[in-house]
Amino acid sequence: MEIQQLDILLRLIIAHLLADFIFQTDGLAKRKNSNGLRSRSFYIHLLTVGLFTYIFMAQWTNWYAPLVILIVHGLIDQGKVLLKRDNTFVFVTDQLLHLISIVFVWFWITENSFSDMIVQIFENYTWSEKYLSIFIAYILLTVPSGVLVGYLTKQWQSYITKDDDESLKNAGKWIGIIERFLILSFILLNQWTPIGFLLAAKSVFRFGDLKGKEDQKKTEYILIGTLLSFSIAIIHGLALQYLIINTW
Repeated sequence: MEIQQLDILLRLIIAHLLADFIFQTDGLAKRKNSNGLRSRSFYIHLLTVGLFTYIFMAQWTNWYAPLVILIVHGLIDQGKVLLKRDNTFVFVTDQLLHLISIVFVWFWITENSFSDMIVQIFENYTWSEKYLSIFIAYILLTVPSGVLVGYLTKQWQSYITKDDDESLKNAGKWIGIIERFLILSFILLNQWTPIGFLLAAKSVFRFGDLKGKEDQKKTEYILIGTLLSFSIAIIHGLALQYLIINTW
């Protein structure tokens, strides 16, 4: 059987990331996760998922695949609400279930198999699919990676006193996004030296005013978050670099 285009799967993943992270506000996510099916935010989110899936899939007569993804997405989210837990394991499992459901829908609409997918990734990866993969990597390094770092450092957040007067609103979030973008870009350009300078520069600016013993916990917390952020970006960069180079 002729292998179908992998870019359909990549576009479905992009649609999910945009709907589940970029275009889902913190307020909407909190209301959805608190009340589930009883919340209007829950249905707004599902409509967003269905709409983005339909648009990015770009098969205008195919409405049933976005509908299936919408329904399965809703079931997974409702299961998370009923679980009443919010930690790293739940977050990762939730996203893996979404990804698995998307892959199975792709199998269904393209009549592909798992082996077909692997063959196309490692032997017939086209330029359009490489660009889509790069786009996915950059999306992952925005809100999704920030959320993951937040979960991984959640156990230490209670030790940190937050004072909104001492920092700009969402400054840390945007610093993290920008640094991960830069790291991925440097790796794709095969320039490793600037990454070291970036880490050194951030250390000077973020840790320069944390000298007292009372700031030790805050220093360690920031250092853990920084190293996690850098590690996530480097892993993304190495994986993407390997994929692009070995499918040239």
